[in-house]
Amino acid sequence: MCRYQMSVFSNSDLQSLNNAVTRLGIPVDRAISAEQAGYCKSDSGAYNHAIKELGMPGARAAYVADHAWDIRGAGPLGMAGACLYKITLADFDDSQADLEVSGPAGLGDRLTEL
Repeated sequence: MCRYQMSVFSNSDLQSLNNAVTRLGIPVDRAISAEQAGYCKSDSGAYNHAIKELGMPGARAAYVADHAWDIRGAGPLGMAGACLYKITLADFDDSQADLEVSGPAGLGDRLTEL
């Protein structure tokens, strides 16, 4: 049994996003495009649209990004933010993640820290 629902949320248009998700070759429960919301990440309106699509309150969702500035719109909606760093990045606008991980291995186990 899967512990988490995994969705992909992108600024890409929905068709391009669906094509990219198909090529990932991993199970994804839902693809959500910020295009549908009329806002781009990191505007809170985009994340608000995403949690409505997921049908859950923000406090039950975690947003995982590869840089901290992309999570800043998620926090005001109660979403925890996790940064999945492939390399060390400087945060130019002082955005803060609730969790930082160095790669995808073990991410599911670390999400319990949020």
